[in-house]
Amino acid sequence: MMHIVPNRVTGLRPLTSFACMAFFTVLIAGACKKKDEKGVTERLMNKWSLVQMLDTVYASGAAPVPGQYSGKSGDYMDFRKDGKRYSFIDNNYDTANYTYSEQNLKVNVSGRKYNILILTDNTMVLHEPKYATSSTDYVAYKITLKR
Repeated sequence: MMHIVPNRVTGLRPLTSFACMAFFTVLIAGACKKKDEKGVTERLMNKWSLVQMLDTVYASGAAPVPGQYSGKSGDYMDFRKDGKRYSFIDNNYDTANYTYSEQNLKVNVSGRKYNILILTDNTMVLHEPKYATSSTDYVAYKITLKR
């Protein structure tokens, strides 16, 4: 009669299963890790090429009148960490102080209070709706920039 003798357990099986569990835990945790996204400051403070500026005049009893400037090669706005915005638009250089709010997504430049509609690594769209205080006429400004 032949007897079947099981292989001897050396105590390594629990260690092997623990190592596999640890490996898969690290693998899953690494896959689920949130990518580091840039904040408003890192995205805003760059040199942006001007795509378009659109100024629309709204008057009571009349259709809106848009005025459009399409950016030329070399037109830019450069928001810097020193609180200044440098620009070259339509062959004119300009330097202006600016402030911004990360929480409210607003940029204030030379008295204009722009809402940041879009701000990605490659695109920024600023919009300032000018509401009239004493009359029904007003102008809305929209600036589209790219990197």
